[in-house]
Order: sequence, then C-alpha cells, then structure tokens
Amino acid sequence: MLLAELRQQVLETARKLMVDQLVHGSQGNVSAIDRERGLIAITPSASDYTTMTADDITVIDQHEQIIEGRWRPSIETPLHTLFYQRRPDVGAVIHCHAPYASGFAAALRPIPLVLSEGAACIGHEVPVAPFLPSGTAEFAQVVLETIGQGSAAVLGQHGIVACGVDPRRAYSTIVAVEDNARATIFARLLGVEAPPIPDKVAQSLHQWWLDRYRRTAADA
Repeated sequence: MLLAELRQQVLETARKLMVDQLVHGSQGNVSAIDRERGLIAITPSASDYTTMTADDITVIDQHEQIIEGRWRPSIETPLHTLFYQRRPDVGAVIHCHAPYASGFAAALRPIPLVLSEGAACIGHEVPVAPFLPSGTAEFAQVVLETIGQGSAAVLGQHGIVACGVDPRRAYSTIVAVEDNARATIFARLLGVEAPPIPDKVAQSLHQWWLDRYRRTAADA
C-alpha cells in the first residue's frame, strides 16, 4: 500500500475530528503530502469516518489524478492540491465544520484571537473568505488568497480550513480556531466583548510557539 504511514495519519486525524465533535458523518476532509514523492493522501468523498480504514484513504498526485485507492477523493480536492502547489511550507490541510467557528462562517465574520493559547498557535485573527460554492477551482483560489501565508481561514457560510507542516500541526490549529470562536461567543453571552490580543503580542506568542514546536519535533 502506497504511503501507508501517511494514510494512517490522515485516518487518525479524521477520526479525531469526529471524536472531538468537529464534524458529523462524512463531513470535512483531511489530507497530507509526501513532498519527496509528490503524492497526497486524502480522505475519500462521502465516507463515514467511523468505518473508514487506512486502505480507504485515496492517494492522488498534485494534479488530482488517482494513483491508488478504490474511492473518489474528497470533493474539496481542488482546495487541497492548490495549497500544496502554492504553499511549499504546507504538509497537511484540514477542512471541517466546527460548530462555534461555523457560527462565524454563517455570519461572514472573522474570528478574533481572545485566548493566549490560540494566539500562540495561530498568530493572527482568522480571516473570512466570501461565500462561494465549494469544490471548485474558483473557491480554492479565493480561500488561498484569504489565508495568505497564514494557517487558518473561515469559509463563508461553510466552515473552516487550516494547514500546517503535518497533520498534528494542522489539527492543533483547527482546535485553536474553534476554542477562540467558542470563547468569543460565550463572552458575548455574558454581555462582554472579549478584547482581542494585540497583533504584536499574538505574533510574539506565535514565534515562541513555532520555536518550541520545532524543538519538540526535532527531539521526537
């Protein structure tokens, strides 16, 4: 089986999304790339994560051609492949419908950084992309432009997307986005607008987090 280890990582990440109630059923999609081979492991379209196995993960190239696998890749494949083509620093991409972040998506609003942990992980306010039908090259381009060189974006009236050097890092970003969305909403329910962490402070925390992450990865 091609990319056996990477397929297992993608599967485990997809299952974590369900366990942490960031998706339901077959929602969302996860991918990771083997840069040396130029091949991508991606969750298949409309498959239930509870019954999925590593063998169900589809292997494609960066032009969306199926290299190995019995299922069609996710409908969001154009989004994943565009990230890998344009962002050489990206090793994994995750899209999900996290409930609190999806509230911001429905309102077409960015998600502020109001928690220090989120600021350390993300480093900047999470921008929002305008609504477009998903699964298209146009949608993928708009999302990439919205996220820029960052690691997360709100997808207008849809959900969120995050990227990282590997599935673990991308998943940490998804969780940080959802935590900040939830905290912002809860603060508003208390009648308070949570003050966002200043940009310079967020960037400083993010650099510290990156340095710590690199050391942890090197030591692992």
